[in-house]
Amino acid sequence: MEIVLIRHGAASWDAATDMERELTERGIAEVEAAAQWLCQQDWRPEEIWVSPYRRAQQSASIINADWQLPQRNKACLTPDNRLEDLDNMLATFRGERLLLVGHNPLLSNVLAHWQGESQSYWGLQTASMARVDAEVFAPGCGNLQWLRHYPNYAHNGR
Repeated sequence: MEIVLIRHGAASWDAATDMERELTERGIAEVEAAAQWLCQQDWRPEEIWVSPYRRAQQSASIINADWQLPQRNKACLTPDNRLEDLDNMLATFRGERLLLVGHNPLLSNVLAHWQGESQSYWGLQTASMARVDAEVFAPGCGNLQWLRHYPNYAHNGR
């Protein structure tokens, strides 16, 4: 199975709660650039799972504009969720390609978790993307294929 992780774009801190934070103009531009690069790679997910937080929802909508796939809200993609909860949820996916749109520290931590590392040093920036392949998504079972950061998605940041 192939999973692409995408962190939401830059978001405003001007919101009543963390869940309500919205993308800034810069965040929109970051995610639009990520979506364009991803579409050029001829990679298309079968499903999109997205955090219920506003900035992740906005990011997923931008990325999904050309595909028009159903977006499934997943509480396991919120910032401080347990890695095991995400692993368990992934075990229910029956397809081959899945896009996850979420937050740090979860995404950076799960990237390290799947690589079998005890600490994350990945530090996914806003609108960063990583593709991980695995038969089963569990500690030490993932193979990082690429890591891309805004604004230079052409450079593999592995």
